[in-house]
Amino acid sequence: MDEYIPAIKVRQNDKKILVFSMKASDLIKISYFNPREFDREEGIQRDFKPIRSKNIANYIDLEDSSLPNNIIVNLELSKNKSSLSDIFGKNKLNLNRLFEISKSANPNVEELKEKIAFIIDGQHRLRAFSFTSKVDFPLIVSAYVDLSLAEVAELFVKINYNQVRVNKSIVFDLLGISEKIFPEYFVHHKVVKKLNEDISSPFYSMVKMLGSGKGTISQASIITAIEKYKLEKTLIKHGFDIEEDILYDVIWHFFTAVSEVFEMFWGEGRILSKSVGTRALFKLLTTVLDSCLDDEEEFSSDKISEFLFLIDKSIFSANETFNYVGEKGVTLFYNKMHQFIFED
Repeated sequence: MDEYIPAIKVRQNDKKILVFSMKASDLIKISYFNPREFDREEGIQRDFKPIRSKNIANYIDLEDSSLPNNIIVNLELSKNKSSLSDIFGKNKLNLNRLFEISKSANPNVEELKEKIAFIIDGQHRLRAFSFTSKVDFPLIVSAYVDLSLAEVAELFVKINYNQVRVNKSIVFDLLGISEKIFPEYFVHHKVVKKLNEDISSPFYSMVKMLGSGKGTISQASIITAIEKYKLEKTLIKHGFDIEEDILYDVIWHFFTAVSEVFEMFWGEGRILSKSVGTRALFKLLTTVLDSCLDDEEEFSSDKISEFLFLIDKSIFSANETFNYVGEKGVTLFYNKMHQFIFED
């Protein structure tokens, strides 16, 4: 018989979060940590310090102990051919189904292959249960659903770097992503860094490289857009190798045209430079690129401008863009631009 626990679903912008209480022993069954202790040079999460977990375990053993801080995880459902509806419904989380999916999970580290929930925050608290008999201690869990690697990295930095300072080399590992384990994200990081630092770039000084500080769009949002809207797959489809220079040039030419054709709507605080606008443009970039390469046309700023001039600028007005929120807003924004270019 299936076992259920109460849970609620919260949506923050375009992020889905489940909030629930789970026994530590059950959470351990499905969880894995970024394996810095397996590879001290290439691991993303900071070192595990047993003494910290032992101290927490000593506290847990006290009669009146409590752990009100939530454990934050990323449930990797889509990569295991599952979705939120497979484990959650009517404010209940199906534990048996979650355990079943976890057995088919396949993270990068072989030793942890039967896990599905990546611990974003709370590794020392959870590992404390290796040093105590109170393994059925109820924990508060906040579970993101299917965050990208870039989003996980940025969230980890926001939680740990801003509150408990992490060694700078780990921060660069987090945002640079390991070249050996995740080479595709390493290239993405270098491209975004160059876009932000090159004075000729339309993104010059506009990217929040650490997810905070100055800038109108985060590095994680751009990296996720490159992946989600299949920019690289489109280049591969047309016979290109994925290299830093090629990816940079494609993005540079497209957004240079955007900054010139839609000058009034591009720049700090303006609609096309905010997350939803930029992501919608990345989605349009893939479509325009595919069209140019299909027709064997040059993908240059001038050629891209010919496409962009077909878009009625009135769709960028405050009244039109008021409800552009999350992924639905991205799709709505993209569809309106696409209609002017390809359907009229």
